[in-house]
Amino acid sequence: MKWLEVIVTAARPAAEAVGDLLFQSRVNGLEELPAGERTVRLRAYLPFGRTTAVTLDTIRAHVAALPSFGLGAAPGTVETAEVDDEGWAEAWKTAFRAFPVGRRLWITPSWDETPPREEAVVVELDPGMAFGSGLHASTQMCLEALEWHLRPGAVVLDVGTGSGILAIAAAKLGAARVRAIDADPVAVAVARQNVSHNGVAAVVCVREGDLLVGVEGAADVVLANLTADLHLTFLPSVVPHLSRDGIVVASGITEHRSAEVRAVGEAAGLTAFETLSSAEWRCLVFRISSPSGR
Repeated sequence: MKWLEVIVTAARPAAEAVGDLLFQSRVNGLEELPAGERTVRLRAYLPFGRTTAVTLDTIRAHVAALPSFGLGAAPGTVETAEVDDEGWAEAWKTAFRAFPVGRRLWITPSWDETPPREEAVVVELDPGMAFGSGLHASTQMCLEALEWHLRPGAVVLDVGTGSGILAIAAAKLGAARVRAIDADPVAVAVARQNVSHNGVAAVVCVREGDLLVGVEGAADVVLANLTADLHLTFLPSVVPHLSRDGIVVASGITEHRSAEVRAVGEAAGLTAFETLSSAEWRCLVFRISSPSGR
């Protein structure tokens, strides 16, 4: 399979806008490359398909327009190169190494033999062509929220599971049942492989699906590491899928879209009682609003 490597170079103040643009484009493997003090270089991968050219044209147009929004004195640049699966994987092996998240979690790729810290909860995965290595701030904030709020025996729903990293972490942190959903069949295959590799297949069920379509029953924790635009569709339909004391962990939101997402959640009957921040990224933790609104 062929992939399109996309490297965007722009002025440092445009980092948030470029990261959001690539993330909204549902790229795989978003990472920041070394650059000068005044510039930012972000690399990501697009699968070749019917919409690849259109997506790339959109990225180029937005990058060219950055100066009109006061984000740099000159337009940024977009470089592309074709890579195959092996080339993609080798590029990631140079950037993806074991690291801790929160108090207990230890995220490690299958090729890194670095010993975990003592008493760590280990999640070992190969993200393959699916989003979710744990390197992105949006994923790390989900993991931190999960560690803080998950109760043993909880039922968890992971919407947009990607590599399955959040679903696996939930199972290893004590969830009794985890349902993981993704619209991308490649992500579903990758997630199933990682679930099996981590020995949690008895707890985690991965299936292909579109957000909450066809989902039945209520969950104690709903994980949604999506784009801001998808949250605008997802949040209005999530309340029937929450237990009475359940929470929604909504991540993948840039700072300038967080108020919009919060407002949509509140209109749907939710209250954002916690906000996690990492650079320009935000993670909102919602619960069902009380009748009094408190």
